[in-house]
Amino acid sequence: MAATSMPGQESWQVERVTTGADLLRELRAVPEGALPQTLRNRSSVSPPEVGRAALVACLLTSSSPADAPLVRELTRQEIAWVEAGDSGCGDVLLACCWLLFMGGDLDDASLVWAAKNVNFDAYCYIDSSLLVPQGAAATALRARARGLSDLADHVDGLAASELQRMADVWRSGDYFSGAPSATAAVDELAAWVRQ
Repeated sequence: MAATSMPGQESWQVERVTTGADLLRELRAVPEGALPQTLRNRSSVSPPEVGRAALVACLLTSSSPADAPLVRELTRQEIAWVEAGDSGCGDVLLACCWLLFMGGDLDDASLVWAAKNVNFDAYCYIDSSLLVPQGAAATALRARARGLSDLADHVDGLAASELQRMADVWRSGDYFSGAPSATAAVDELAAWVRQ
């Protein structure tokens, strides 16, 4: 086990992990300010995209409200990875957006919007209902207040009843219902979400 610290941050431990639960436990111990660098460079799973995929799969069955900063950073890094690789959009990015939607924070709609707009495939694949965790009107109002008129205009241009119906479908969790247990091996979790 190796100790690692960042300036101004307390030390935290990195050890070789084999299950999603181990990976999640490791990353929950990382101070929030160290999450970006940790997920990019210091995760005990290589390559990083496998670690991110496994972590997202694990969070599908084991997330808590305290995981919101981790989910946000995972989403940012997955957006960057998709953008850099011009790799379309897969279930890892979709799952990140779903986790943000399920968290219910209106401010996360802007991150889902960024994911949706990373490329054409993502725009088509990430359902617009994931932008409205508290309804279309609330998202549009918050987006306008934050200067995100493109997001507000997009949400305003959609049928509110259809958005609500689809939001209810996504809330059921059926799309990700086959996720392996968090105690599954990292490779199994990554393979499942990347299928």
